[in-house]
Amino acid sequence: MRVSVAMLGLLGAQLVLAGTVAAQARVSGVVRSSADARPIAGAEVRLEGPDTSVVRTDGDGAWTLSVTAVGRYQLRVRAMGYQAAAMPLDLPSAAAQPVATPLVPAALSLDQLVVTAARRAQRLGDAVTTVEVVSREDLERTGASDLASVLTEHTGIELQGGHPAGAGVMLQGIGSERVLILLDGQPLAGRISGNFDISRIPVAMVERVEVVKGAQSTLYGSEAMGGVVNIITRAPAAIGQRLGGTLTATAGEQGRRDGTARLTVAAGPWSSSADVSRRLVESAPGVEDNDGALAARVDGAFQLRWNPDTARSAELSLLALDERQRWRTGNFFGFSDNIQLNARLGGSWRRGVHRLAPGFSVSNYDHTAYTSAYELPVAGDVGSRQLQRILQGELIYGGQYHRTVALDAGVQVRVDEIETERVPGGLRSHRSVEPFAQLELRPHARLSIVPGVRWSHSSVWGTQATPRMAVRATLSDRLTLRASVGDGFRAPDFKELYLFFQNTSAGYAVQGNAELRPEHSRSGMLGVEYASPAGYLRGQLFQNAFRDFIETQIISAPDEAPVYEYANRDRGWTRGVELEGGANLVPSGRLRAEFGYSLLDTRDESTGRALLGRPSHSARAGATVQLPFALRTQLTALHTGRTAMQRDADTGAITSWRDAFTRVDIRIARALPILALEMVVGADNLFDRRPADWAGFTGRHVYTSLSYSFNSQASR
Repeated sequence: MRVSVAMLGLLGAQLVLAGTVAAQARVSGVVRSSADARPIAGAEVRLEGPDTSVVRTDGDGAWTLSVTAVGRYQLRVRAMGYQAAAMPLDLPSAAAQPVATPLVPAALSLDQLVVTAARRAQRLGDAVTTVEVVSREDLERTGASDLASVLTEHTGIELQGGHPAGAGVMLQGIGSERVLILLDGQPLAGRISGNFDISRIPVAMVERVEVVKGAQSTLYGSEAMGGVVNIITRAPAAIGQRLGGTLTATAGEQGRRDGTARLTVAAGPWSSSADVSRRLVESAPGVEDNDGALAARVDGAFQLRWNPDTARSAELSLLALDERQRWRTGNFFGFSDNIQLNARLGGSWRRGVHRLAPGFSVSNYDHTAYTSAYELPVAGDVGSRQLQRILQGELIYGGQYHRTVALDAGVQVRVDEIETERVPGGLRSHRSVEPFAQLELRPHARLSIVPGVRWSHSSVWGTQATPRMAVRATLSDRLTLRASVGDGFRAPDFKELYLFFQNTSAGYAVQGNAELRPEHSRSGMLGVEYASPAGYLRGQLFQNAFRDFIETQIISAPDEAPVYEYANRDRGWTRGVELEGGANLVPSGRLRAEFGYSLLDTRDESTGRALLGRPSHSARAGATVQLPFALRTQLTALHTGRTAMQRDADTGAITSWRDAFTRVDIRIARALPILALEMVVGADNLFDRRPADWAGFTGRHVYTSLSYSFNSQASR
């Protein structure tokens, strides 16, 4: 009898255990883009029902979930840049085979995170100022190896030629010397005659570019009076990835030979990445004539991140770039040897509603210029050398209170140095301390009011206060209004303060002016944005009024050799309209179209005439289509209107025009069925249009590239 009872007890335990096991279910699947079937990494996959479980997809778009109870579930999938998807699942029957979930690309992803508008991560849809985001996908679609070629394809962004070489960024008619260039939020040394050559930065290491136009000095200080271009580098490793890498080789006309390599490694809370590239092309940035021209660059970047939990993180990043340029100037050749070194150490710590983010960065730029009658510098010629250095430390605080008040505040301490024979004493430096604060007040769930101010004190040019007020009103889930008005300033640089340059062959001299005051501007913007999952349309009116712009003026007597001096002398404005939009023309997103148009009006109040070098009209149109045989095709048309370049000093009549330029680019990509290869064939300026007086070579450029990617996933 006792044996029978024991046997019955054992049998009952087995039945209970069997029932528990039967009630469990394990389901897996993969998430891909409906437009081109590419896997989507980092998508959130949620099962809701008798039990709830959440996971994110790995680098192959794959996921696996386990639930403790069977029954009717709802599968919900979300990913930045895509429309959310949902479907019912009956478990355990649905677990018999992997669940395929296609996501439709969103025409404009308002959920993507941006950091430039408020100096903290926030949804694009929550930013109080309009932010233009150039995503990694956008970067890859262009086929370009440098950022200059990418930014020209976006509304309200023009390139300016350097002095004598380089490709600077002009925003809304405000020149490149007044547009701040950042790398992961930190300033970069390397301006020559006020121009930062954006073509120096390799596309391979960039995750996205955030562009905010108009005066941004409240958050970023000097040089941001025309706007900010913030280059965000790629994260060290994808979610779920243990080891990954990419190799890419590109060849094209104008002697283009590019090679890039990327390796990512992750283990526990640590992740790292290393990028190296070599870029060679027989043209110089910002120089129209490519006869004998050359730009050769070798660069490397390294990142190390520590992220043990959601409350703490730290990051170290390094960048080294070696650049050689050559261009023809008359019967001679100009040369430029440049070495860029950057280091950044930062971190973040959260506790409750409070966040602290300390950071320190160093940017060093070593520039040497030569002139020669030959294609190589003369042996023994040491050239003209200039060393620039920026050291910056900062502490940023963020706090969220009662869901109605957010505070972003901080302080920056910065040291700028220059070493060159063209300034008295050969070495100059200045120090600045700049506290700032910005409040976001939300008296209503659909209204944000954001006042802010920055106080900047320099050991050289004194003290400046730059306030700003911005408002965002969400009229509906799809319609948003934005408005802002703010002050900007740009401090005089070392060249303008201390330079002495004498051109004996041309018979003139230029000297600095230690009494210069900072330049000032006031920007106003009114914008409207309509965004649905299938399409978007946004437009804005803008005006940038400026005063005390620094230009040269002649100070010598009429019968003497010309001597020029820098002075605060120009005032005027730029204003206009920008429109852009896009839509999925088919529900799957396999055919997408975008457009943009900019109308610009400018005035120099000292002369009553329009500013030179600013096109009144520019436009763009593009389409992305998935063709048969898995061919992904991108077609882009860019138009820049006729532009006045020079005028007679006495009569004001225009003496030189830059012709209108319409350029068509095409790019076709296909994943190959062997290994993990992808092949790309493209052509920039397909019809070989060549207008005169352009800031850079404009001829047709045909290229092809081949890339190989791999990744090893962490165990799930």
